[in-house]
Amino acid sequence: MVKLEVSCGLSVKLLDISDAQTLFSLVEANRSYLKEWLPWLDLTNSHLDSEAFIQSTHQQYHDGLGIMGGIYSNNSLVGMCGYHPIDKINRCANIGYWIAEKSQGQGIATRCVAYLVDYAFTELQLEQVSLSIAEHNYKSQAIATRLGLGRKDIKRDAEYLYDHFVNHICYSVSRTNWLDRKVID
Repeated sequence: MVKLEVSCGLSVKLLDISDAQTLFSLVEANRSYLKEWLPWLDLTNSHLDSEAFIQSTHQQYHDGLGIMGGIYSNNSLVGMCGYHPIDKINRCANIGYWIAEKSQGQGIATRCVAYLVDYAFTELQLEQVSLSIAEHNYKSQAIATRLGLGRKDIKRDAEYLYDHFVNHICYSVSRTNWLDRKVID
């Protein structure tokens, strides 16, 4: 089992097929909340859809394209985060995540994203990490800002959310900037 220890009681773990029902239940309990920012909810209608997703995360990991895992807080699944497949040629990755509504405001997403950025640079030897965030998703933008990722540009009509397009703001940080800042911190 692949498990990244983010901090005491907080980890990112590659899910097992046996986690499909738990994942589906978490998605179902947060469906209306998540639907504001995530386009895939209408494609997740049973634990079988969660099984297929988990299988795709295993394939991504085994292909060397990074982990997309469950966020566990005190051994409870509270969300997902990881790399939208790593671009090996350009040595970069985009990080994606979501967290259950009841688990917000505890620094969980911030700590997981910070860990994945650091892991990308120190373990995977990537050169750049990005976050692509919906223009009005202020909570996710605050995470990027808090972690010191620079605002790069705006992608117009970057994502279709059920009945409308949304713009995305792109944030990024280079390996050098991240590691230099860590030394100062």
